[in-house]
Amino acid sequence: MKLSRVSAYFSLHARSYLRSRSALFFQIAFPIILILLFGAIFSGSSYSPSTLVIQNESPSSVSWGVVDAINSSGLFKVQLIPQNENLSNYIAANSVQAALLIPSNFTSNLYSGGLGFVVLKGHTNPTVASADYQTLNGILTQINFRASNTTQKLVLSSQVAIGNTGKTIDYYVPGLIGFTVLSTMFNMVYTVPNYRRERLFRQLSFSGLTKSEWITANMLFSFLMLVLSDVILVAIGIYVFGASLTLNVETILTSALIIFGGLFFFTSVGILAGLVSDNEETVSVVGNLVMFPMMFLSGVFFPLTFAPAYLVTISKFLPLTYFINSLISVLDYGNISTVAIQIVWLLLGSAILFAIAVKLFSWKQK
Repeated sequence: MKLSRVSAYFSLHARSYLRSRSALFFQIAFPIILILLFGAIFSGSSYSPSTLVIQNESPSSVSWGVVDAINSSGLFKVQLIPQNENLSNYIAANSVQAALLIPSNFTSNLYSGGLGFVVLKGHTNPTVASADYQTLNGILTQINFRASNTTQKLVLSSQVAIGNTGKTIDYYVPGLIGFTVLSTMFNMVYTVPNYRRERLFRQLSFSGLTKSEWITANMLFSFLMLVLSDVILVAIGIYVFGASLTLNVETILTSALIIFGGLFFFTSVGILAGLVSDNEETVSVVGNLVMFPMMFLSGVFFPLTFAPAYLVTISKFLPLTYFINSLISVLDYGNISTVAIQIVWLLLGSAILFAIAVKLFSWKQK
């Protein structure tokens, strides 16, 4: 072994490697982005309280004292609903993740020396449900401790009744569907500069194919592939992991409409990102900078319920967040009316971005 040859090739390889923007991105920038994202999500530097719907069927100074204690803790955003409201129907109609029922016999049981039961209901990710239960139980424990030092004996207990099945896979399926739609953006980011460099666009232009026709054909093919992959995802979720999804004609057609709108939106974003440069490595970096924040901050792999407040705020500006939330409402809750406005905005935004992409897109190489 000659060190001179090792040194010579080392220098050659180093120069070649450092010219590769994508290699530098995945070797250096990507790990930095990951640690910044996960560090920010799980740092716990600030807390965004989750919403807790409360129905007080036993209005009294004692029951309202419990409500005030929960509200003043700052751990929940308390939302009160009337006594005559059917709580189960309200949960189903509004996709409520956590609701606390103070039953009608709550006050009388306490004054008679019995237990004052409160019931936590809802339909949410089991991880979030468990965290909500533990947080609420901690508040009730503090109330019990304070009450034990008074002449009035106040004993509280809590029961949890979360959803129908409450399996985590129920929430991963819509998230992974969102990931498949997002991947179409990344595919287009590579396709545009590659076709330009290989002069394929020039050859296509001679055939009479227009820019909008080329984009539409790509989107239609991508839609068929998405339907295939998403059907497989749903089938695996149901038959392998026992996912409980609301599948009927209405929810399937609505989900297909959401997926189609998301496809047009993110494919248009991919085209616009691909127009930045004719160099695949350059647009790869641009695509990664767009894709990865949405992947981790939109609820694809885990909910952001307990993420810092500023990250929850950022997620509200990411289109993939609304795409996934719409699918969760439709597939997990069977609620179409609650996401109708989001679907309209998604389709409107897709049409606008598609028009912009067609306008700015050019067959010619930069």
